[in-house]
Amino acid sequence: MAIPYREGQFFLLPVERGAYAVGLIARAPARGGVLLGYFFGPRRSAAPVEQWLSGLHPQQAVLVCRFKDTSLYRGEWKMLSSLGNFVRPAWPVPAFHRFDGSVTHVPGNDAVQDWRVEYGDDSLIVPLKESPAHGADLKLPEDIAYDPGLLADTVNRCVKDMAPTADDSTWR
Repeated sequence: MAIPYREGQFFLLPVERGAYAVGLIARAPARGGVLLGYFFGPRRSAAPVEQWLSGLHPQQAVLVCRFKDTSLYRGEWKMLSSLGNFVRPAWPVPAFHRFDGSVTHVPGNDAVQDWRVEYGDDSLIVPLKESPAHGADLKLPEDIAYDPGLLADTVNRCVKDMAPTADDSTWR
């Protein structure tokens, strides 16, 4: 079965009954079923106009994360248009923070529980690099691959208090 999505494509993520946020697929590796997405608010009751989508920039995202493609693959989330000028370097794969909950001894370091984790453009499952996290690394996005339910809950919390946009005339 063909994959129903591609890099640079927007989709609607249901965040609660009758309310959606917008996601952009920034990386869709050929293997693995884990994608990188940029997510935008506010919550809306319908798909935004294409002009609004084409005006989005990475800095406007409320969340950047790895997520499982199950709901996209099954057609449960509505696919929207693609970003016509999608260029991978403009939508980078960020470094992530992982707290592993155990104590790891690394030569030259004290016990390490927090890690800076970096993935490549073509593999979002196996990290390219892991190193002990330092101060600023603790504020990086969490290193988990969200399942559809957790992703919806997390994005909903991020966009909950955002004001509606002009193109959503049925805002509640």
